Formats: sequence, structure tokens, C-alpha cells
Amino acid sequence: MASAWLAGLWAAPPLAAAADVHAPAAAALARFYDPPHQLQAAPDAEAGRRALLAALPAGAVPRLGPLALPFGAHPQGWLVAFRAEAPLPGDALWYTTPDPAEPGRWLLLRLRDPQPADADIDSTPTAAAALGPEGARDIVVLETLSRAAPARGASARIGTVYRRRGGGAEAVPALAPLLDGVADTDTARQRLAAHHATLLPPLQGAVAEAFAGLPLRWLPLTRLERAERLQPGHPLHGVLDVRNGYLETRGDAGEPAYTAALFRHAEGGVVLALQQRWASTQRTHFLRRSAADAAWQDASATLMPGWRVDAPYRLPRVGRRVTLEGAPGTAWAFDGRRFVAAPAAR
Repeated sequence: MASAWLAGLWAAPPLAAAADVHAPAAAALARFYDPPHQLQAAPDAEAGRRALLAALPAGAVPRLGPLALPFGAHPQGWLVAFRAEAPLPGDALWYTTPDPAEPGRWLLLRLRDPQPADADIDSTPTAAAALGPEGARDIVVLETLSRAAPARGASARIGTVYRRRGGGAEAVPALAPLLDGVADTDTARQRLAAHHATLLPPLQGAVAEAFAGLPLRWLPLTRLERAERLQPGHPLHGVLDVRNGYLETRGDAGEPAYTAALFRHAEGGVVLALQQRWASTQRTHFLRRSAADAAWQDASATLMPGWRVDAPYRLPRVGRRVTLEGAPGTAWAFDGRRFVAAPAAR
């Protein structure tokens, strides 16, 4: 198997010796690549591709791409694999995707930067594909590895699965053995099909379905991340009250927590109050989905009198009354069409 071959490939020179040789270069690399990184002035997909190419280090040689691939929940983005010679020879894999919160700005995800061992390993990316369920697509990269020095020898085909997590991405090493020896993306799709078929946990209740289906503009998480947070036992699970149409999730590593409350609209469809919560602030939107149109619309200003996105609203777990934290005399009740001023509950 390729994984066993790789174990031997990296065994010489000894790991400690390799670390000593490459320590200065590794320190320079850490200074050179300073995440996070954002690309400006990319109003559309083609501009995003050009911005990605312009961001490559001087002297970098693209080996694969840029390829137009979706990743996570976002339907578009560009992947490029390239060889860099400074500050450390090695292969890198970068992906750029539009920032859902700020049109025109693109985010640069470094799926893989050069590593010290790359100087001794010849890596040739051969193919890449976006695989998995809609809203939670992984990027799968296939490579051929061989020893570059002192002389070429046996080679191996490997594959890596990359998955969106929060504002970044991570490799999924548990899936690597499924891609040992795989040379094409069709075979990779077949090998990963059983995993991807069960990747998304089941959802219960209308509020969970609404939360999972919101556009990235308001909820910049993949469908997998949303579904995971709604499963009891998950570290970011808070509350899922299906009967009352209410949920809470916890935040993680600088990412916000979420609270959502579902209200039935008198003319059909629903209103979803969605709140992002950080330690000292929050952002709240009131989103409308009609019975005739499945698309969500931001109706905050028409649904909530005097709406302010950063107002400290408290969403109800039971009932239809929204209050203002720190102002016990301020409350609004949903009358089936909009929120109206109401006396605070006693």
C-alpha cells in the first residue's frame, strides 16, 4: 500500500537530522506565510482566478490549475498547486473563494504550504475534484510521490481529502488509505462514495432544516458544520427544541455561537430570527421565506420596528416575544405578520 511505502520514504534521512538541516528554512517559511490572507479587488470569478495567480510567491511554478472547483458550501472557487523554491523548496496547494460576507473580497485558504521534507520528495499533483454532498463538498487532490534525492526510485500514488472547517480548511487523514494507489478522480469518487453518502447527519424539525438551508451570507458554515452542531453530544451543540422552533449552538475558536427562533407567518411561510453571538456583541437578522418562494429574504427592517443589527435582542425559546437585553421594559411580539411593540412580560 502507498501508506506503507511512504513510511519508508520518509524514514531516510532520520527525522531529527532532517529537522536540524531545515530548521532555518522552516523559520523563514513561517515568516513568509502569515495567515490569514485575503485577496482584494476580485469582483467576479475570473478576477478571483487572476488575483490568485498574482498572489503566488515569486518564481512559483503552477503544477495543477487553477481549477474552478466548489469547496464546502460555496459554489465557486479556484484551486492551484504550485512548486515554490523560496524560502523553502516544496509543493503548495492554495484555494481562493469569495467571502460571503463582503462581495468583492476573496479568501485565500492555504490547504498545504511547503514542508521541510518536500526538499527530499518529488510531488506531482495529477488531478483534483470537488466530491461529496451539496453544501459540504470536499476537495480531493491526487498526487504521485517519489524520492527526488539522491536518485529517483519507486513511486506511489496518494490522495488527500480537504474539508472546510470554520473560516479555514483541514485535511482528513482517516480517508487517505481509501485513496492509496488511486490515479483518477472517478475512482476516487467511487472509493469515497460510501463515506459521503453518510456524511451529513439527519436533521429534526423545521427550525433545524431552516438553519441548515440558509445562504452563506448569514451563516458562513458548511451544511456539514451546521448539521453537526445540531446533534446532541457534539461539543458545539446547545439546544434543539423542535416543538417550539428554537435552537442554540456554541461558538468555536473565534467563530460565533448561533441562536435561532422560528415564527409562522399568517400568509404562509416562515420568519426565522437568526443571531450570531460573540462574547461582547451580537448580530441579529429577521429572515423571511414565503410559501411561494423558497429563497430567504432579509426583511429585518420591515419586520422589526427600529431594527439595529447589533441591538442586544433576546430571542424566545417559548412564545413569540422578543426582548431587549438590559431594557426589561422593551419588548416586541410577533402578530403573524410583523413584530409590534408590546409590554414586557411580568
